[in-house]
Amino acid sequence: MKIKAVAIFLSLLMVVSLFSGCVENEKTTKIHEEGFKLIPVNSKSTFENFKNTIENPLNNPIFFTQSYLYGLSSTITIVKSTNVGMTINQERFSKTNVQVKGIDEADILKTNGKIIAFSQNKIYLIKPLPPKNSTILKNLSQSGYLYLINNTLIVISWDEITSYNISNPKKPKITWQINLNGSYVDSRLYNGSLYLIVRKNYIYCPIVWNGYKINYNKYYIPIISPIYSRDFDTTYIISKINIKTGKIENSIAIVGNYKTTLYMSKNNIYFAYNLKINEKKLMLKFLNESADKYFPKEVAEKIRTVVNDKNFGDDAKFVEITETIERYLNTLPSEKKHNIVKTLENDFENYLEKHWEELECTGIAKIDLKTFNVKSGEVSGRLLNNFAMDEYKGYLRVATTIGNRDRMTNNIYILDKNLNVIGKLTGLEKGERIYAVRFLGDKAYIITYKETDPLLVIDLKDPKNPKVLGELKIPGYSTYLHPIGNNLFIGIGKDNDGKLKISLFNISDLNNPKEVDKYKLNVWWSPALRDYHAFLWDEKYKIFFLPAYNHAYVFKIEDNKIEMVKDDEHKTNVLRALFINNYLYTFSLSEMHILDENNWQLVKKIEFGNYLPYDYGFK
Repeated sequence: MKIKAVAIFLSLLMVVSLFSGCVENEKTTKIHEEGFKLIPVNSKSTFENFKNTIENPLNNPIFFTQSYLYGLSSTITIVKSTNVGMTINQERFSKTNVQVKGIDEADILKTNGKIIAFSQNKIYLIKPLPPKNSTILKNLSQSGYLYLINNTLIVISWDEITSYNISNPKKPKITWQINLNGSYVDSRLYNGSLYLIVRKNYIYCPIVWNGYKINYNKYYIPIISPIYSRDFDTTYIISKINIKTGKIENSIAIVGNYKTTLYMSKNNIYFAYNLKINEKKLMLKFLNESADKYFPKEVAEKIRTVVNDKNFGDDAKFVEITETIERYLNTLPSEKKHNIVKTLENDFENYLEKHWEELECTGIAKIDLKTFNVKSGEVSGRLLNNFAMDEYKGYLRVATTIGNRDRMTNNIYILDKNLNVIGKLTGLEKGERIYAVRFLGDKAYIITYKETDPLLVIDLKDPKNPKVLGELKIPGYSTYLHPIGNNLFIGIGKDNDGKLKISLFNISDLNNPKEVDKYKLNVWWSPALRDYHAFLWDEKYKIFFLPAYNHAYVFKIEDNKIEMVKDDEHKTNVLRALFINNYLYTFSLSEMHILDENNWQLVKKIEFGNYLPYDYGFK
């Protein structure tokens, strides 16, 4: 009976993808020597070498390492305008639900207390007060994501950014425009500056973007171990734009891939992307180190010669080694063949177990908001979303998951100002993955899930020694955690039957967190499950808004209880809500409702007419 060596390789690849390991405390030799770094290319020759490595992997089997080293223009139109920053006497009004207080995020609904801007297939400028006389003042033919700062409305559409002066909302005036000349990724607004990330689906340097030249010294490339997959085919342009003038004040470019996450503090932008192990390279490395255990000297030497041959790519090496092993195995009795295969599988699984934290990596770029200087570092695993990163007292805290399916572990890493890992807590909730994260001060609150929903309370007071304080296990899971008051969290998620569930967590005893109440809805979906901008909390009335299909649900939190106070039904899917003074404004695809928060009576209804599904197709 012949055994195909390719079957052995396939079984080893399966071990990588399905492997269930545990994090070892013992020190082992790393499967890679170099960590993740971002460095400026600094010269044309270095850039060309890097680009050639990306585009011609067979000619460059050894990936770009530090030892290996030693455009298109678009336009900005500025229209002179006056009174863009006119002061408004602010009323009590809501702001977009964001991750970091004081740092605004783009969304489809904004208000300054005097005007509401709502983006659907058009942008509607609405007079909200007095509620009974609320009316649409103007329709803009654009659609996109919005910022509203006093009388400045910024619209980010699929191909451009437009700034309007809406001091007279019936006659908005364009103050500046920028052609994105790429794909919009994400943005933040802070202290009068728009921080923007645009993606270009090519690698090119230097780049001239809206008249700002990004030269070699501002074009950053990743330095990673050969063991990781090299799927870098994208350039990200990160820019700081003055919102009054549209002038680009600073800009850099970073080469990356599509799996990116943005988090911004009041000091830094953190831009992260996921790196996965190259399974073939890992297998070749394992055989290079261990061939003597399974094969005679001449076969083992042949394997090492092929693995270390710099003239061939991994695919060619894979074929050659497969044929070499196959020829040898077919000279053996059937029992011995099967024993070798079994031993290989077991040893490879043990090999992966020792290197569990290295199987998946997140590279992180830290960009100083003032200087745009870049630092870089890495953590093991992958991020859930932007809430998985948080800066506190100069430290970056990161939550990650390693593995897939039922073979996963979760981790917390603490990095210093230079992005060196100084503390970690690994191997949390094996077999589950992170569904929600919230960092608050020196604590982290993490939801993982498989069959039950553990809420972990983690103490980060000592950055070098994080530890679990308490844990709660309940059915279902939450995908978003919203803190209210000092000791309560609202959790938005699903129960085990897949239906929408709202949990109220009490964390006054950090060692013994409790779910003090829950509310199940007979619906399967809410935009707030994936987009926290859809959630609204009104501290004055202790109520929160949750959209689900054509319902705008309003709940009150009182005496550790969740009570529904209003089911505001629309004709079409409900998307968002905001409050101004004592009125709640709910928005669906086709209409706006105004509710009096004192008695929850409908005060006014405005229809938008024709509508399109909520999908701009560029984010």
